[in-house]
Amino acid sequence: MGLKSFVSEVYNSIDRADASKFATFITPTGIFRFANAPAVAGNQNIEEFVDGFFKSLKGISHSYLESWKAEDVIFVNGIVRYLRFNGTALQAPFSCTWKMKGQLIDEYLIFIDASELYK
Repeated sequence: MGLKSFVSEVYNSIDRADASKFATFITPTGIFRFANAPAVAGNQNIEEFVDGFFKSLKGISHSYLESWKAEDVIFVNGIVRYLRFNGTALQAPFSCTWKMKGQLIDEYLIFIDASELYK
């Protein structure tokens, strides 16, 4: 699978709030960190964490995705739009670093200012 296809599949699972599909992209011992939240280890724990995050929002969508690969690291930049249950939205730029192990993500690091998300 090509880089753009892989990135699209990952973000499609997120935008559909499909935590179980999202977890299939992570190694069994993978690490996930969202902004300044503590890291979560293990794809089963990551699936539970991400599912809880998805349930805290009415919707999520990503756009303007750009991606690059350097050796075993993929970098993704874009814009994310979070829709809150009260009907308001937060749109923010983000950057992700995915440290790969084979065809799966071993470290998924999200850099974003999410401080306004639950306000």
